[in-house]
Amino acid sequence: MIANYNLISTRSSFLKPTFLVALFFIFLNGFSQIKKENKLLIGRIEMSNKNYQEAIESFNIASNNDPLNYEPYYFRSIAKIELGDVIGAANDINKAIELEPRNVDLYILRGSINDRQSNYQKAFEDFNKALSIDARNPDIYINRAITYSNLDDFTNAVKDCESALRYRSKKEIIYIVRGMAEIGLKNFDKAISDFNVVIENSPYNSTNYVRRATAYYFLEDYELALNDIQKSLYLDSKNSYAYFQRSMIYNKQNKQNEALADLNKLIELSPNSASGYYNRALLHTEKGNTKTAIKDYDKVLEINNTNILAYYNRAILHQKLKNNKAANADIEKAIELYPDFVDAYKLRATIRYAMGNYKGGDADNQTAEIINKSKLNITDSLKQAEELLIAKITSFNSGNNSNNAENFKTNSISLLPSYSIQLFSNLKEKRIIDSWNKTKKSFTSYFLIHSDESETSLEQFNLSEIADLNTTIAQNNDDAELYLKRAILYASINEYSKALADFDKSLKLDSTNYISYFSRANLLYKLIEETEKETVQYTLKMVLSDYAKCIKENPNFSFVYFNRGNLKFKDGKYLEAIDDYTASIKVNPNFAEAYFNRGLILLVLDNREQACKDFSKAGELGFLTSYDLIARYCN
Repeated sequence: MIANYNLISTRSSFLKPTFLVALFFIFLNGFSQIKKENKLLIGRIEMSNKNYQEAIESFNIASNNDPLNYEPYYFRSIAKIELGDVIGAANDINKAIELEPRNVDLYILRGSINDRQSNYQKAFEDFNKALSIDARNPDIYINRAITYSNLDDFTNAVKDCESALRYRSKKEIIYIVRGMAEIGLKNFDKAISDFNVVIENSPYNSTNYVRRATAYYFLEDYELALNDIQKSLYLDSKNSYAYFQRSMIYNKQNKQNEALADLNKLIELSPNSASGYYNRALLHTEKGNTKTAIKDYDKVLEINNTNILAYYNRAILHQKLKNNKAANADIEKAIELYPDFVDAYKLRATIRYAMGNYKGGDADNQTAEIINKSKLNITDSLKQAEELLIAKITSFNSGNNSNNAENFKTNSISLLPSYSIQLFSNLKEKRIIDSWNKTKKSFTSYFLIHSDESETSLEQFNLSEIADLNTTIAQNNDDAELYLKRAILYASINEYSKALADFDKSLKLDSTNYISYFSRANLLYKLIEETEKETVQYTLKMVLSDYAKCIKENPNFSFVYFNRGNLKFKDGKYLEAIDDYTASIKVNPNFAEAYFNRGLILLVLDNREQACKDFSKAGELGFLTSYDLIARYCN
């Protein structure tokens, strides 16, 4: 740099300003780079403090400033995982790998994400790719061991844990994963040895004691198991795993009342614990509480409607109550989910006999025999595929509940409300339209708020403004915007007739004013909703006509598509509503609420995959409610 400066300084003076400009741009570029790095650093700090949404906001800015840098996508993927958004995390890590295809950490993370999504083959592909880059990286083996464990391949899980230790990893999770795998291999003493190491390193972690208690449970050393559970609950009285494990121990000790109390506590702490309801149903069945047990199986299937064990057991209980129709419906659902379910055919045979369908019962018994014989020569690959299927349909995780319309009612899920325009607003959350009519040099600010947000505190202020506008209009009665302003104020104080008259007058003076069309449409729809029916004066056709005119005058006004989408949904036109939200997003790619509402309708239409992508995007853009739905429907 010094040599260059000396060279330039010897040139003629007219080159010096160019050099100064160059220095200026170098400074700007350097400053810009610092800003980019700051956002990335801020995001990582927020993430370390578990402020994951704030971290995502910083990573959004970092990725926009430097779209070729893989790091914002990588770290944003991790933040999304912490928020439960596995689908969004997958999209980000794919982008990161596209930008940086030789980074081992990226493949490890994507392998872990694929594991969470039960894409086990893809997970192994990622781990193997990572090993091809760095075969001595212990983190690869740890994560692959977890995937092996999820597939019940405990032997390979143990081998991978030992590889991680051989490559000098000191991570506690190795002993946890290996300990759980040893339980799967029925090497309970080895499992206890691993959990002893974990507890020695982390004596205040409540769940570690539950893990060791599990090994003691299988060794039938219930006293030591209960001691560990007591330690766990001393450290954390809300550890649901501890209550579940203790209920299992009490059940083995024939202490059904104590076991039931622990399951009740588990469900209190984790209302969506399908395994809690399932085991409580088994206890109620043992105690002869048949109808109560059925209600618990109902809850299991509400959480996961693909669990064949719940259908099978509920069918038995319905049969016991002589409700053969319900029993038959349940067992047919179990067979539909798993056509090779031998015991289900046998049960359906008895139900059919009870219903007088002897031919059908004989056919089911014959089918059961055929399936049993066919499984004698099953290949290892087919056996593994079947085990994966069984694992899925006996899972107690959230499943695909197809009755999403009913879920909307029971869970009080509703679309985000439409937007209306105000002249004044005290709300913190608001959107502002500035300079809507530059051609006429009109620079009024208009506030966009949700139509269900009332601001009664501004009523007196609005009345004062109306009085001022009355005076102004009396002096200048050909200004369209003055009538628009007064119409908005009249609407805010429920003077609907006067508001409509002013909207009409404003549009008569200026038929290009999209805000007038938008506001009049909103008011017309409000009048229809309040009367709960269309009238000669106010019809949906009129509302849609005004929205269409608004779009014609300003096709880039995203809120009109959003409002029309809400209207279409209420009218039962779901696909048209989706089209409107899509149009809104096309105009404004950062419109989080449009993604959210579109996601809700896609959920109603059973397009869960795309719905979850929309919830993910809405969450990424800062709409936190999305993560509640992601947790409920997407994982």
